[in-house]
Amino acid sequence: MNSKSKILYDGNCIVCDMEISHYQRIAPEAFELVDISSADFKAGNFKLTKADVDKNMHVFTPNGELKVGVDAFAHIWSRIPKYAVAAKVIHWPIVNSAAKVGYCVFTVLRPYLPKKHRV
Repeated sequence: MNSKSKILYDGNCIVCDMEISHYQRIAPEAFELVDISSADFKAGNFKLTKADVDKNMHVFTPNGELKVGVDAFAHIWSRIPKYAVAAKVIHWPIVNSAAKVGYCVFTVLRPYLPKKHRV
């Protein structure tokens, strides 16, 4: 079994790329990154649709469980000792509800955020 979590992220989104790159830098042993904006990415290979991956971040845990949106971030944070407290706090009901509202707003704004310039 693979011990890495597989993060599906939008490498074309500057904010998304910076955040995921940060996680990869501080815990490279914990993550495998899959850029959904790459030309060879196929959502169907993950039993997802393009609309699914374009709207929300998806993470597959090492045991193959799918986490989406806020739950994906909670899982990522649970794999990084530096974020252990955040991983616990995000599950508190009021914090979780607020995070889900914030994430929903982000998903609406994300298409309008600056994009990386690819060569």
